[in-house]
Amino acid sequence: MALEDGTYTRDPLLRNFGAVLRAHREASGLSRPRLAEALGCRPGWIEKLETAQKPPSEATANDLDVFFETGPAQIFWTMWREIKREGKHLATPPGFSRYAGLEAEADGIRKFDPQVVPGLLQTPAYARGTLTTAQSLDALDGYVAARMARQKHLTQNKNPRKWFVLDEAALRRAVGGPAVMKEQLELLQEIATTDPRTEIRVLPFTSVTYAGLDGSFTVLTLPGGGDIAYHEGPEISQVIEDLATVAEFRVRFDLVMGEALPKDESLALIRKIQEDYK
Repeated sequence: MALEDGTYTRDPLLRNFGAVLRAHREASGLSRPRLAEALGCRPGWIEKLETAQKPPSEATANDLDVFFETGPAQIFWTMWREIKREGKHLATPPGFSRYAGLEAEADGIRKFDPQVVPGLLQTPAYARGTLTTAQSLDALDGYVAARMARQKHLTQNKNPRKWFVLDEAALRRAVGGPAVMKEQLELLQEIATTDPRTEIRVLPFTSVTYAGLDGSFTVLTLPGGGDIAYHEGPEISQVIEDLATVAEFRVRFDLVMGEALPKDESLALIRKIQEDYK
């Protein structure tokens, strides 16, 4: 969305484009100057795209698809088209764009989700299943790629400590169908058993605590030790910095963590639920 001074807001579409571009560039081992040289543009232009300061041109999107060999999906062109349409972009909750920037710099992430597997733990097929009802089919590839790029940035660059508590309902809700869920639960098991910086717990149906009844929430520990919270619910979705409120969210996370199954029992339940998907 253009502002009066000609600059652009850091909306989710531009942030998605920038995140996917950065992930492809870093995966190819390229610096911004080297990519700019290959594309015939200035390094400052690549920086503006990656930091969502400017929207891409159609020519740039096409060049990126050719350079990174994105194939029939045309990931960059698809995202460019959605940016151009402007009125048909993914409806992300208010405050998410700012939260995503803080998440990328966090030293610690504590997240509770009662409805779905969190985006940072999703497979591409599961992510597609959560987006299908909100997006046209031709836009899905770009958004799924952006979500995967968000995961990749955290695991390969910052790699903060992460604690997830998932309600049992999130594991039994068949997003995308049985095959998609089997793959998703397999990924959860792989992460839980191979990534020492990520802990996954399950809050079983037998445990009930007020702390988990008001929707998903996240507590981020930022560089320097301070915390912020992010709450998604039917009436509020925002970054929270008030110290007393953030402290309450920390207490709520400790409560759901305390009610959740231990690591080994959580893993066993995930395996059991996976077996139930035929």
